[in-house]
Amino acid sequence: MNSAVSDRFRGSRIVVGIYLAVVALAGVFGAAVGLLLPVESGRDIQQASFAGVEFAVTPLNFAVYGVVMVGVSLGVLLLAVRFVSRYDDAAVDED
Repeated sequence: MNSAVSDRFRGSRIVVGIYLAVVALAGVFGAAVGLLLPVESGRDIQQASFAGVEFAVTPLNFAVYGVVMVGVSLGVLLLAVRFVSRYDDAAVDED
């Protein structure tokens, strides 16, 4: 692989791209659940609660919930991997 291609597709850029795609997908799935949950359950669900916080069952609320939960969870893991990789001698690129 020549240097122009390798600079464009560095590992960290690919990981960040996948992270953003997964967070966006969590938002789409959250909106779908918020849209379909009241209809498919056969009950009139108006409120949901998580960790003592109640919120209305709407596609926007579930999309935001999905984005925040997946974003924070994966973000913490990615930051931990980045922190640990700084101290791993085998993870350092040799130019």
